[in-house]
Amino acid sequence: MTKIIQVESNLHGSYFWNPIASSNYVKRVIKISVILGVVLLIGVLFISSCAPQRFVKPLEKQQQAVNASLGGVLFDYNGTTIPMPFLTLAYGYGLNGTTTGFGAFNVTSALYGNFQMELGLTKQVLTQKEFQPAICITPVANIIYRNRDARKLYPQLALSAYWEYGKHKDLIYLSLDNWFELSRKKANNEEQENHVLFMPSIGHSFQRKKHCFTTEFRIVAPNLSNEGLVIDYKTPLNTHGACALFFGYTLKF
Repeated sequence: MTKIIQVESNLHGSYFWNPIASSNYVKRVIKISVILGVVLLIGVLFISSCAPQRFVKPLEKQQQAVNASLGGVLFDYNGTTIPMPFLTLAYGYGLNGTTTGFGAFNVTSALYGNFQMELGLTKQVLTQKEFQPAICITPVANIIYRNRDARKLYPQLALSAYWEYGKHKDLIYLSLDNWFELSRKKANNEEQENHVLFMPSIGHSFQRKKHCFTTEFRIVAPNLSNEGLVIDYKTPLNTHGACALFFGYTLKF
């Protein structure tokens, strides 16, 4: 059995074909990923929830790091709440002791024909002093491309605060991430009403000399309605926004 699904979005309304109809768990997850691979280009709610914060704490000067993260928005799967299986890879380089440049690539979207990458930097503007957290700002350019008719640029700006603790300097962080919609129009030439999408998050990272293990929980776009979408989001906000969960591993060298 095949299915045709119509999606309205900030870019355009489009039809896509989904040939997967098996009830097998793995195939169902792949089916969802196929849907998301297309929707990634046409729904900022999906795009902005594909990955956690990058390098909340800057690397040391000339230090390099690679990162892999898995997770995404929480949704209902046969009565069970699970995160979307988004896989992203990132590389960071310490420009100096307070600034890290980075790039990231979304593997899941690439598997289904969508090119999505991030270019940005993390700049520490305040250091931690006892209970006063260290403060960082992170500007990012999100580049999304499928074809000439489906391409977008989303500027992003995050403000993060983190506290180090313990002998390994593990850290806990809070972040407010903001995505900016530059288009004046959305589907069917309608006026774009929401130009800022914000996402508060909290995370924790186990820090070792060469390794880091991070978990992050994020609330995505609590100001936007999630009704009438393809996916049944699981969120305490009911009809607004979504929640996301991520797990990440970083190797420093």
